[in-house]
Amino acid sequence: MVSDRGPEGVLIMVDGITRLGEGERGKVTRRAVLAGSAAVALTGVSGSLVSAQDGSPVASPPVPAPEGTPPPAASPVPAPAQFAYTGSDSRSAINEGIDPNEVGISVFSVDPASGVLTHVQTVPSDNAFFFDFHPSGNFLYAVNVIGDYEGGTTGSVEAWARDPATGMLTFINRVSSGGSTAAQPAVDPTGRWCVVANYNGANFTVLPINEDGSLGDVVSEIVQEGSGPNEARQDMSHPHAVMFDPNGQFIGAADLGTDEVLIFALNGETGELTVVSRASSAPGAGPRHVAFNASATLMYAVNELDATIDVWEYDAATGTLGASIQTISTVVEPFEGTRSTAEILIHQSGLFLYNSNRGQPDSTTPEGDAIVAFSIDQETGMLTLVQHQVDEVAVPWSFAFDAAGAFLYSANYDDDSVTIFSIDQTTGGLTFTGHWVEVPHPFVIQTSPV
Repeated sequence: MVSDRGPEGVLIMVDGITRLGEGERGKVTRRAVLAGSAAVALTGVSGSLVSAQDGSPVASPPVPAPEGTPPPAASPVPAPAQFAYTGSDSRSAINEGIDPNEVGISVFSVDPASGVLTHVQTVPSDNAFFFDFHPSGNFLYAVNVIGDYEGGTTGSVEAWARDPATGMLTFINRVSSGGSTAAQPAVDPTGRWCVVANYNGANFTVLPINEDGSLGDVVSEIVQEGSGPNEARQDMSHPHAVMFDPNGQFIGAADLGTDEVLIFALNGETGELTVVSRASSAPGAGPRHVAFNASATLMYAVNELDATIDVWEYDAATGTLGASIQTISTVVEPFEGTRSTAEILIHQSGLFLYNSNRGQPDSTTPEGDAIVAFSIDQETGMLTLVQHQVDEVAVPWSFAFDAAGAFLYSANYDDDSVTIFSIDQTTGGLTFTGHWVEVPHPFVIQTSPV
């Protein structure tokens, strides 16, 4: 989550992190966006240019093509554009002197051949944490990981119109998330509802999405109770994740504070949430994020506090969680320091799973700060460690893939950067491409649908 700074600049510990590291990438500096010049092309005129009596150029009459000449080939239809969106810890960045208008949600175009990111736009946003896209692709929803929206005690959710051709965002509206420190949103497949996990609100809430993409006020909630053995981090329920399963019927969720993973059903008419199933991870594990395999037979949960991944059996027809068939560590032993994880994603091929280990100040084992690659057994779904990529990452809160699954983008909070890795399609291993972009304190990176 985030070390939240209130209006008076007081640091509030809400996710076990109090430092804002300087990072080790000496080459990272604040970049200015370069504006390129556009060439002017003459279109719609056939034939050469000649001079009029006054000396101005005019077009000569078009020369007809010889009889029997085949028509010109149709221009190839360009592939749909893809864009990457990052959300920054804007409050910390502003406190460090960055212009408030230059930090928030940043938009980058994705080069499909090289994976290179090119800056398109940055819009101000108050601690934009995680995103989800409307199924139409025309809207983006961002949660604000704060606890003082409009002077109250909740987080908030922003609605943005999105131009699929340019990637650019236009603000629509912002509403309360119905609980403190909103952590993750999930838009249902019909595009009518946005479900939110509120980390310090101990609740999951549902907001209606209007036809124009704007958000309405919370219409339902599920309040969580309980705690865990880690007194510093599990003093209460801390909902951290919501994600619809591949069939769009049920929602997987994680509660870091109560060591629970849950499945919800959403009433498509009323927006009411119902608990369908729940299961307990190991005491003190702290489930953070979840991911489903494509066939919706398994749910993977990354546990932040003990740096493990649980593999849960899942029945997509009923939304029932079954047994945990595997628990695997995301670090190596012996391990020195505080364990911490952040993101978990399954590669488009279904062959690999990745998680991020979010290095902590006292961690001296290098693998504690890494993007971790696993292979997935195609029969059992169980994981086998492939690689700890420790180079060119620095407290990776989040990562994402491009549309083709050729590249992985690591959002490095402590390094003010997003670094780009190529993915070996046979092994799943990662190799730094040498490309990176600067982003102030990135919490999250997510790529758009194409």
